[in-house]
Amino acid sequence: MPATLLTGANSFVGAHVINSLIAAGHAVIGTVRRENLIDQIYALHPEWKESLELIVVKDYAEESSWDEVFSKYSLDHIVHVAAPLLDNPANTDYTRDYLKPTVDGNLALLRSAHRNASTIKSIAVTGSVNALTTGMPEELLAGPITNKTWLPISQEQAREMNNAYISYCSAKKEGELVIWDFVKTEKPSFAVTVLLPALIFGPPLQPLKGVKNLNYSTNVIYEFINGKHETIPATTFPSFVDVRDLADAHVKVLTQPEAANRRLLINGKPMTYTMLVHALAKVPELAGRLPADSGEDAKVTPAEIDAEADNKLLGLTFRTVEETMADTARRLLELERAESV
Repeated sequence: MPATLLTGANSFVGAHVINSLIAAGHAVIGTVRRENLIDQIYALHPEWKESLELIVVKDYAEESSWDEVFSKYSLDHIVHVAAPLLDNPANTDYTRDYLKPTVDGNLALLRSAHRNASTIKSIAVTGSVNALTTGMPEELLAGPITNKTWLPISQEQAREMNNAYISYCSAKKEGELVIWDFVKTEKPSFAVTVLLPALIFGPPLQPLKGVKNLNYSTNVIYEFINGKHETIPATTFPSFVDVRDLADAHVKVLTQPEAANRRLLINGKPMTYTMLVHALAKVPELAGRLPADSGEDAKVTPAEIDAEADNKLLGLTFRTVEETMADTARRLLELERAESV
């Protein structure tokens, strides 16, 4: 049974990766930043207890934190999910809240693993298509997005723009660049794969208090349901992947030699918010709760994301938009009911 370290065990993606790792026969050591999260995860998922050990790592950007982990556990693989997200409104400073924790967090883990964990064979990192593009029309019209594309925004430009979304995109780019510089310079014995998903949708498995504090992409879906929009709003990024397919991709790349030291686009099929709302309309419980059509579809610049070769390499079968939206909606309705009790 392979032993795999997962960072960010309480996150939206992290919880699904735990599920996929356990299903694939891994013993999982999951990290969280606070002790109280351990009880919350086990309370929500008692079925994970036999295969999941949860530990506290307070500062992911400190090498000494990982030194301690690697001195205690003999590991085969790492899945590195933890990173700053757009969910926290307190994240207002580009360098402090996005760039530094992303870059330092990636490097601290890699350096410590390289120095202390000789048994590690592979590391999968949750990157983002935002390391390639913001999704703005001028970028999408410039040509297909491929696994060789990089975000055309410098650190200096991102700092000057002082915009949370741009800060997030830039940090994903800079955080990935240091990974590849590390691989090139240090030549570690383990392989590294960075996965590049677009918007990530699906039913949340992480601990939540009702529909409060939803992760960014799940909140996008909930705002279609909760009456915020009278008509369908503008699409923020015209592509998505189901979180369960993304989680399976993380597991697959750990043992797939062809994925070693590569960045891989995941799914990349075109999507609009109109498409999502139409899929949600097939869920009977949502009758009368969804925004009306607005002609928004016609205004969306199609996302030409060339992910076909990367998807084929992993041999994944992707869920349909109808399945993703139905499962997400049903989970959100469960969380609503739990909140009202």
